[in-house]
Amino acid sequence: PLFRSAVHVVDFGKNMEFSPDKKVYVIGHGANCSSAYESWMQGDQVYIARGIPDPVQINNESIWEFYGGNAQSWINSLDDASPLFTWINRTGVTTMTYLPVLKKYVMCVSTPTYSPYTVREFDTYLLESDTPTGPFSLITYMSKFGPEAYFVNIPSKFVNSKIEKIGDEYFLKFFLSYSANFAMGRSTPNPPGSGYHWTLMESRFKITKSAMQQI
Repeated sequence: PLFRSAVHVVDFGKNMEFSPDKKVYVIGHGANCSSAYESWMQGDQVYIARGIPDPVQINNESIWEFYGGNAQSWINSLDDASPLFTWINRTGVTTMTYLPVLKKYVMCVSTPTYSPYTVREFDTYLLESDTPTGPFSLITYMSKFGPEAYFVNIPSKFVNSKIEKIGDEYFLKFFLSYSANFAMGRSTPNPPGSGYHWTLMESRFKITKSAMQQI
């Protein structure tokens, strides 16, 4: 397996308040096949690792563990690491945030719309899980979001602490953070406001009544 390009620190809130074991986690995409299309924006799998949050030791390989296939299995060898999931040619820049109000981890993944081209449109999809290692369920798949959005993430600082009821429906408001259109500056922003800058897009999750009963 190979982590490709930038890995991102899992957002557990201020001072890692909600880390399940007080460790720092990083997540990123990669592939375990030499013939795979691998780039900063594309891969076949998503991988996760955890380590001791010590600024002196953070670059020491020995403090890191890699997901080994189940929540109780963490190993010291990247070569033997297991992916959180595999989707051939459909992974890419990956981030994860814990939302305590929902008791859910939300993963954001961006990937080329037209594999393997990384200077055209990108798709973005969001997944949810009860744990940082899954299993994951699809929240939404947004084709040509941006239409070339990348480094999509949900900063915990910009997530409401309470669920809002509007009529008979429930929503959690947050700001979606990303940049877009570095190679498509003449394209029409989708949604409006997207561009080659830091975008904070006001967004919200619709919470089902069955989910509300579990919170």
